[in-house]
Amino acid sequence: MKITIRKQIALAIALAFAGAAQAAVVLDQDAPGNNTYMAGFGQTDLAQSFQQSTSNIAGAGIHLWSSGSTGDITISLYDQLPNNGGNLLASATGTGVSGNWLDVFWSPVSIAADTTYFLVFTSNNSSMGINGDTNNGYGDGQVYANSGYGSFPSYDYTFRTYSDNAFGNTVPEPASMALVGLGLGAAMLGRRRKA
Repeated sequence: MKITIRKQIALAIALAFAGAAQAAVVLDQDAPGNNTYMAGFGQTDLAQSFQQSTSNIAGAGIHLWSSGSTGDITISLYDQLPNNGGNLLASATGTGVSGNWLDVFWSPVSIAADTTYFLVFTSNNSSMGINGDTNNGYGDGQVYANSGYGSFPSYDYTFRTYSDNAFGNTVPEPASMALVGLGLGAAMLGRRRKA
């Protein structure tokens, strides 16, 4: 199959931008404290409040406790707790998940930095749960659990959030431009061999 120089250049640019999109998602909030089994999905109304340091959120993760089984787990982003008039801003589901970290991603959502938002956790397997921290290791939020989103100010789930540092940017990052340059160079070398 013969690939023209123009197609090689287009492919190099497309690959560079695809790589840049994946590399643009970065960790924003991280609450790694994990000293207890905090709550089971058999309970209702599980949520964690947090404050993002950037003006978007592109995903979130939780550290799971598992009884050895698997389940589907959904992480949803709200601007207030659902029972307090909260609006669903984003949601994603991990399927066939067992223990350890579950990270889910969605198209970046514009939010206000340093403002409280809520991650709501649900699962179709009530024997699974979420690990957490009983030492108030994350100062910008707290656990909510049980009917009516009961407040537990000194507790946090083991969770993390992600932002997209390219969200809203129209100019590629320097690393992306370097990849484009490499692609163009490779295309030119291919052209030189034919001459």
